[in-house]
Amino acid sequence: QTSDLDHNDNISLSEILRVIQFYNSGGLHCADVPTDTEDGYVPGGGGNLSCAPYSTDYNPQDWMISLSELLRVIQFFNAGGYTYCPSAATEDGFCPIPSAP
Repeated sequence: QTSDLDHNDNISLSEILRVIQFYNSGGLHCADVPTDTEDGYVPGGGGNLSCAPYSTDYNPQDWMISLSELLRVIQFFNAGGYTYCPSAATEDGFCPIPSAP
């Protein structure tokens, strides 16, 4: 998940806020200098599209975060994590995992 910046299989508040920023800005594009941003992307439509697509933008991959894509990230945030589960045939290849009691 591109939205999981620290790659710990858990969506933090700052990570979900970044996805909300892309949703509210009408899209995203590649930073001209990838190290200029925390994830290599810049809010707003248009611009440089030469980098790898943002994985949260998957249905369709159109450089915009849709409401359903945003809600999927919120689901992972609320669940306390996610895991790769290709055999489960989910829309994005990931499954939420419940947090420990």
